[in-house]
Amino acid sequence: MSQKSARQGSLAPAPDQEQAQELLKRSRDPARVMALTDGIFAIIMTLLVLDIQVPKLAAGESLKTAFLLDVWPNVVVFVISFVLTGLYWVAHRDMFNLVRGVDRGLVWLNILFMLPVALVPAAAVLLGAYSHDQLALRIYGLLFVLIALMRLALWYYIGTRRHLLIEHVDRRTLLTGAFTSIALILAYLIAILVAGFAPYLSLGIYAGVPALYFIGITLLRRLAPKGSPERDFT
Repeated sequence: MSQKSARQGSLAPAPDQEQAQELLKRSRDPARVMALTDGIFAIIMTLLVLDIQVPKLAAGESLKTAFLLDVWPNVVVFVISFVLTGLYWVAHRDMFNLVRGVDRGLVWLNILFMLPVALVPAAAVLLGAYSHDQLALRIYGLLFVLIALMRLALWYYIGTRRHLLIEHVDRRTLLTGAFTSIALILAYLIAILVAGFAPYLSLGIYAGVPALYFIGITLLRRLAPKGSPERDFT
């Protein structure tokens, strides 16, 4: 063996080192975290529709009356919940488009983010059955406050750890993403506060949150500097 070959052989990683590097690479792959999250979101958004059922007519009751009293509130809550859940899936997608690798903290923080998200069908069932009850409205809003807070925590964790990112997230982008979550939290808190004396207004605020989000994200994309991550926000 030549001296050159011997030097190359000494520089090559040992089999154990190669295996360790491969295991480390696989443990930091964000694909499995995203697959789990996508699967949970898909199940949640499917479960939401199960509360919409064919009404059972009482003696002398018309289908129209039964639909308006028993089915229509569930339809309204389904649409609101479906769009809000989709909104947070989109926000999660935008965040993880920036992620090159995950660490242990991000994995567990993502699981904690999914915890309140998984409760959305239960909160939707409660609100569909008692759409004018202040407690049902407040529980619903509190759940989405928790989701928004966990989304904010995820965004901060991802944005402040350069080694996890495909590209650096600057301070402006970090603050813009944080402001989006804070604005939604404020909207939910207003809905919670007015639930006691204006339940229709409270429900209307929940229904209006997606519109607020789409208006804000459209303005954000138009005002963001060319080439900034905000341009790709959905």
